[in-house]
Amino acid sequence: MREMYVTGRMHNRARMIVASYLTKHLMTHWKLGMAWFDDCLTDWDPASNAMGWQWVAGSGPDAAPYFRVFNPATQAEKFDPKGRYRRAWIAEGRDDPPETARDYFAAIPRAWGVSAGDAYPAPLIDLKEGRERALAAYSNRES
Repeated sequence: MREMYVTGRMHNRARMIVASYLTKHLMTHWKLGMAWFDDCLTDWDPASNAMGWQWVAGSGPDAAPYFRVFNPATQAEKFDPKGRYRRAWIAEGRDDPPETARDYFAAIPRAWGVSAGDAYPAPLIDLKEGRERALAAYSNRES
C-alpha cells in the first residue's frame, strides 16, 4: 500500500495480497478496496481491476474459490524471502531506512499523525483468526 501511495504503482502479487487481506481478513467489501486503488494507481484499468477485486473476493464470474485466503506472512516468505521488498517500504524500527520507505511519510497527509520513527503498527487482526472468520462467514452463505 505504501508503494502504491508513493509511486502510483504496485506489484501484481502485492495487489492480490492486499485485496485478499482487505476482503477476507478484514471482511471489507471489495468495492471499497477497488475505489482506493482507483484513486491511487496510475495504471488503473476499470474493467481489469474490478474483475481482479471480484476474483480475489470470490464474488466475480471467474472468481477464486472463497476458501482461498492469502496469508500475507506466508506470501512474504515465499515471494520476498530476503525481505528486500518489505525493507524498501517499511521505515519503522530501522535506524537508517531507505529513501523509498521515508518517501511514504513525506507523501501522506500530516493529519494522519504518523512518522518513520513510530513503532510499526500492530496487526488489526491475527492472520489465523482472520482466515477462520472469513471461512466461517463464507461457509454460512452457502445454500
